[in-house]
Amino acid sequence: MILSALLALTLAEPSLEQAQACRAHMELFIEDVAREGEHVAGPTWFIRDWWTRKAIEAGAPDDDGAALEALKSNLEQLRTEAPENFAAGRQACVDTAIDGGAVPGMGPA
Repeated sequence: MILSALLALTLAEPSLEQAQACRAHMELFIEDVAREGEHVAGPTWFIRDWWTRKAIEAGAPDDDGAALEALKSNLEQLRTEAPENFAAGRQACVDTAIDGGAVPGMGPA
């Protein structure tokens, strides 16, 4: 099941659901790093912004803050209950964005 979900992220343009889930993953990642008092690296912002664009392209509403917060809450629960699945999902989001050209100088040439 997890493998099929990860493959779905990499095979086609992301669906709205995928884009929103990855936006939520990246928002949580940024919050985690900031909470630890560390600098959030530039590629993280590129990846977050790429997922935001993909969500808009897939039809995200202009005011989707409540939906994003709900997804973040669901991901927090997943992080507690199934940390391996949480980590795999986050990594798939990062890899898909990089492979899609989100970060200048990274990904396919």
